[in-house]
Amino acid sequence: MRNELKDKSVLVTGGTAGIGLATALAFACQQADVVVTYRWGSADPDDIAAAFAAAGARPPTILEADVTSPEATAEVFDVIGRTHTELFALVSNVGFAQLVHGIDDYELKGLLQSIEYSAWPLASHLQAARRRFSRWPRYAVAVSSCGVDEYHSNYDFAASAKAVLETLVRYLAHRLRDEGCLVNGVRPRWVETESLTATVGPEFVETARRFHTPGLLQRTDEVANVILALCSGYLDGMRGQVLTVDHGTRFYDNIMRHHATHSSDRGSDRAQDR
Repeated sequence: MRNELKDKSVLVTGGTAGIGLATALAFACQQADVVVTYRWGSADPDDIAAAFAAAGARPPTILEADVTSPEATAEVFDVIGRTHTELFALVSNVGFAQLVHGIDDYELKGLLQSIEYSAWPLASHLQAARRRFSRWPRYAVAVSSCGVDEYHSNYDFAASAKAVLETLVRYLAHRLRDEGCLVNGVRPRWVETESLTATVGPEFVETARRFHTPGLLQRTDEVANVILALCSGYLDGMRGQVLTVDHGTRFYDNIMRHHATHSSDRGSDRAQDR
């Protein structure tokens, strides 16, 4: 690592499951002081602490906090401020949105709530860090999704919120370009997590596996390593970028590729018949 992360303060919202947990572990394995937040009742702190211990990572600070609450956010930064004079990196990972099963689910309240949870915390937490420490974090990384521009089941409002998030990434990077704060995002495609199953249904993973496309499903640690790299110091020439993490599958995982594969298979079958 170019940047020495030991003892650096890192905040990962939604850091107790899936990509958030993997990211928190990646930083903690570099001996960073990691704070993870979660919604009430969504995690067992003892289980989270055990996962860090099993990985040989520095123990995290685990806080219940609603990312949409200014008071809860201020309390999170007060906890960080007891041992640190700045926040080194913010990973805005919370992704909570109303699922849409049909047109009758289109309600403005659901859309606005999805944006409030999945997009706005990037800005609000950066502002809270500035208020608490009189400086901006060195790095901010937002977790988006490829659902912004490709179809994901039930994802109408989530995709809309992630589109807002990616817009904020670009504009915040511009607004903070002279403040020493590097803002970027990552766009995982399909990561095998409970969140994926809850959003698109339990059958999707099996469907994806039947395509036999290497890399169609990503691991959480692969996304975490991209986030870690963005805070490593080696990619400081990047700002306002949203990096796609998908093993390149979006290039060749399409109807034409499957048609070509199946055509080739049929050709082989005909050759064998002869």
